[in-house]
Amino acid sequence: MKKFFLAASVMASIALSTAPAIAEEKVTVYTAVPQVFIDELVPMFEQQTGIDVEIIKAGSGELLNRLTAEAARPMADVLWSVDSSVVDFNPTLFEAYDPEGSDALLEGMNESEKASPFSAVVMAFIINESKLDGLPVPQSWVELSDPKYDDYISSAKANRSGSSYIQLATVLQRYGEEKGWEIYKGLLANFVLSDSSGAVPRFVNDGELAIGVTLEDAVLRFIEGGGPVQIVYPSDGTAFHADAMALVAGAPNEGNGKAFLDFMISSDAQTVVAEQGRRPVRGDVPSNSALLPVNEIVRVNYNNVWAAENRKRIVSAWEDMMLDVQ
Repeated sequence: MKKFFLAASVMASIALSTAPAIAEEKVTVYTAVPQVFIDELVPMFEQQTGIDVEIIKAGSGELLNRLTAEAARPMADVLWSVDSSVVDFNPTLFEAYDPEGSDALLEGMNESEKASPFSAVVMAFIINESKLDGLPVPQSWVELSDPKYDDYISSAKANRSGSSYIQLATVLQRYGEEKGWEIYKGLLANFVLSDSSGAVPRFVNDGELAIGVTLEDAVLRFIEGGGPVQIVYPSDGTAFHADAMALVAGAPNEGNGKAFLDFMISSDAQTVVAEQGRRPVRGDVPSNSALLPVNEIVRVNYNNVWAAENRKRIVSAWEDMMLDVQ
């Protein structure tokens, strides 16, 4: 039986299940994955393995802080669905493990020593054209930095959200740091910031803002729900990036944690990933047909190692810039 928790702060979570776990076999998973993947994939895993799953759900920043606080006595077995640089930047918190089926992964999806890919995420713009007040639909990062879009754009904070850090690192890698920071300063000045990346597409779909910087699968879910929004891929390039998972160092249920990682890159699980609008990481599972083919998207050669090694410095610079322009 699954237990599900929603973390409201670093050290607190609210139990959403109605009964305690009673099975001997369990795995505890800390995750920032959208709820739809929990609802679809966790019951499949439990049915196939007989292992009960306890979910702690929060933003990637909160989960990382929790793992750090618990490092001497880990409570989690797996961290599921975070920017891979979160894992690479905190290597002592995780254990290297190469899941079964890794030989079927797409090229470039398994470059981290301790992070394993769960899905491939693509950064995009969500646009509610009716709320642009006659402004043109922006097609690039440079256009999005134009002051005419001030207070039109929803984005999560790069120091709280893994996907927003990818957004920032994408611009810096595409243009180089000198010009990239100049462009990003314009973006940040235009942003209406939130603590949650999940709130970004919802604000745009609900008409509170006209533009959001988010992941393509989040936009697709609103489109398929009849929302008044569209996906725009930046014409100056975007990241095609692994959304990662990892085995926690000292995991109390290490074997079950490994089984969870094995399952998540299986063809069964990756088919669900594709159905829900994320890009699968296996070469033998096709992407959702509603998404633009990868070869039609202008891609930035996103360097995970650089993003991880420079994360602390870049986030610190972002925080300083936010105080100046917000």
